[in-house]
Amino acid sequence: MLPWPVLALAAVLVVLLLWLARARLDGARAEPAAYRSWWRRVALACLVVLILVGPALRSTESVSVSNVEVYLLVDRTGSMAAEDWAGPAPDGVASPAATRLDGVRADLAAVREAHPSARYSILALDSAAAVELPLSNDVDAVDAWVGSLTQEVTDRSTGSSLDTALPLLGQTLSRSYEEDPDAIRLVYVLSDGEDTDGGKGAQEAAEGGWTWQSLAGVVDGGAVLGYGTAEGGPMRSYDGTAATGEHTDADYIMEDDGGQPAVSVIDEERLGSVATSLGLDYLHRTGGSQDDPTQAFTDIDLEAVVSDGQASGRARRYVVWPLALAASLLLVWEAGDLVRADRRLRALTAGRTGT
Repeated sequence: MLPWPVLALAAVLVVLLLWLARARLDGARAEPAAYRSWWRRVALACLVVLILVGPALRSTESVSVSNVEVYLLVDRTGSMAAEDWAGPAPDGVASPAATRLDGVRADLAAVREAHPSARYSILALDSAAAVELPLSNDVDAVDAWVGSLTQEVTDRSTGSSLDTALPLLGQTLSRSYEEDPDAIRLVYVLSDGEDTDGGKGAQEAAEGGWTWQSLAGVVDGGAVLGYGTAEGGPMRSYDGTAATGEHTDADYIMEDDGGQPAVSVIDEERLGSVATSLGLDYLHRTGGSQDDPTQAFTDIDLEAVVSDGQASGRARRYVVWPLALAASLLLVWEAGDLVRADRRLRALTAGRTGT
């Protein structure tokens, strides 16, 4: 436990003092009891030096995995209301009325159920990006947000891309890392990957020095979930009222020329690139039987994340109690000899005084 130079100097001094003591014993032709005391003190000195060295065993220390932070980046642009989700809608109506957002809601619920003790933060993406729920352990707030998730109002849409949310996500994760470097940060990106802003979001992110790859160092797990099909699907227009939007008979969003309903198509190449940059898995979600079960992205081995060095690592456990016990026994023996020697000295002194 002490620096090696200090230990070496202490060992040399102990050896020198013991050698001088032995030389005096030899010169005085001491009794056998004196030599036993000398050997006992040699053993005691060796034990003290060994205790100072700090013998240790290697062990693994793991912190509690309750400090899990889950960051949900949710795309709610109009394209996420595309009716190409093969699974059922919340009211039980089958495809094609079901939308990508139906899949998002189901997957968000699965993530929440998989990590009931985690803290959650929700970032929503439409024409802009915003923190809808700051980091909180209020799971009821998470459930309420998921239950109220709707697409962006159609008339307010000015185009978007995943890169629009990149600076906000980066700032949020960086701030979390500064406040608690040992926290386990799981990031879930739920989107169709469609880019409709003409590269504006990517340009702004680049000007701010943000890239998806730059976030990989503070992301410990999660997944990128991509919604939609290569064939795509139309989207109902939404004006903010319950009579419009997904699961209604509202008019479809039309192409710019107004001739045909607009069709949104998933951009899996873009989503896969984001996943690779973040060091996460990409999973395609269509609502069909070919989809991976939700356990594929919710069953995260948090102990493995911890053992990777984010929140724990190899440690040294000092083991000195056997040496301390042996030293204590020698000290008791030494104390007993001193008591006996003191009694003999008192008896000898009393005898001389009486004479």
